[in-house]
Amino acid sequence: MIGLLVVYGLFGAAVIAALFRPIWGLAAFYFFVFLQPEWNWHWSVPADSGFQKYIFGSLIVGWAIAGFSGNRFQGWFARANACLVGFLLLSFVSAQQSVTPELTSVYMDNLWKIVVLSVLTARITDTPGRCFLLFWAIAIGSAYNAFRINEEYFQLGFCRYVSVPWGFKGDSNVYSVFTMPAIVASLSLAIFSGKIWQRSIAGGIVLLQLHQIMLMESRGAMLGIVLIAIVAIFLMPKTTETICIAVVSGILVAVLAGAPVIKEFMSTFESEEQRDTSANSRFLLWRAAWKITEDNLLLGVGPYAVKTVIPQYETEYANETHKAPHNLFLEISAGSGVPSLLLYLCFFLIPWWRCLRTYRHRFRELGHPELLGLFAISIMVPGYFLSSSFSSGALLESSYAIVAIGAGICASIDLERASPQLAVEQTIELTQAGMGHSTDGC
Repeated sequence: MIGLLVVYGLFGAAVIAALFRPIWGLAAFYFFVFLQPEWNWHWSVPADSGFQKYIFGSLIVGWAIAGFSGNRFQGWFARANACLVGFLLLSFVSAQQSVTPELTSVYMDNLWKIVVLSVLTARITDTPGRCFLLFWAIAIGSAYNAFRINEEYFQLGFCRYVSVPWGFKGDSNVYSVFTMPAIVASLSLAIFSGKIWQRSIAGGIVLLQLHQIMLMESRGAMLGIVLIAIVAIFLMPKTTETICIAVVSGILVAVLAGAPVIKEFMSTFESEEQRDTSANSRFLLWRAAWKITEDNLLLGVGPYAVKTVIPQYETEYANETHKAPHNLFLEISAGSGVPSLLLYLCFFLIPWWRCLRTYRHRFRELGHPELLGLFAISIMVPGYFLSSSFSSGALLESSYAIVAIGAGICASIDLERASPQLAVEQTIELTQAGMGHSTDGC
């Protein structure tokens, strides 16, 4: 009952706050996306409650009242967002000739909302303080789910969500990919937050989230997390505190990872003769999806429709009606066409490369608040792409969110060079948000 009161209380506050401070509405939107209250309180919250819909409507009204303020769409920032919009438009064109219109309709109904939200996020996130707020909303929303999954595991002695879905995002593989960007947000806060209590809370959330990924036994997500950790260690500030965090986290992860998790992860590297059925089936699915792509290069067979075509291309699944390709890139290329895939990739890669270069070249010049968003996108994209080779998350808001937030921060940093007054205003906002640089030790 308390949780339910909190959810509806936050929802009401968010709708009102969004009218006066759109960034608070955006933070609440992402909080509800990651929290999934319709799942966590499904016995009293209707599945069609529409929390995000009402918050988004209030957010748009508030943003209009504020004069549609935010980052300017220019240069690389405009090109990245144009690629995402182009991906959506080509997907709409492809949808007109879909071989499975009913599946495509569901896909497109979700995709256009994600694209609008992503462009809006990139536009509104024009100060480091706003990035800080959005990352905490994502981290806390995701943390509750991680806590519940861990709690049930210690109560039952096993994780039943390996075989049945948690929430409404999909199976354990898809949910794990959905969680990865939230782990990146929490890890970035653990490294770059200004106060030691903030870093401690964020670090605790990271451990919950990492153990959750282990419990889900998603090999693709585990590989992505390993790559994220490698890139993070390479890019993070090499201070006594961050080295302590890395060492302690490594030890705790090693302790928390039980024998089943280690066995599942190591099976990724088995020889062809020793691979399990699930691993071998991936290659058959990828081969079929590749053939479909070759036969439908420009517009594919329709967004999300490839799962109904794979049985026609692979005799192993001839008796099945649906078989997903379990690969993000092949799902997009076979479903919407190769041009759509290229536009999708450019939306991720253009901001990633820009943020990575800015992070490395201006690391000593920028403070921790500015580095927060740059670091997050720099470490997320490689790991997300690796994990997406084994699953598909084109309809998962989390990856778009981190890229949009990181791109917005980088665009604001570029603008700050030409606007000294903006730098002063951002410093005041960061002081109020508690994001000042800290030198607390380990």
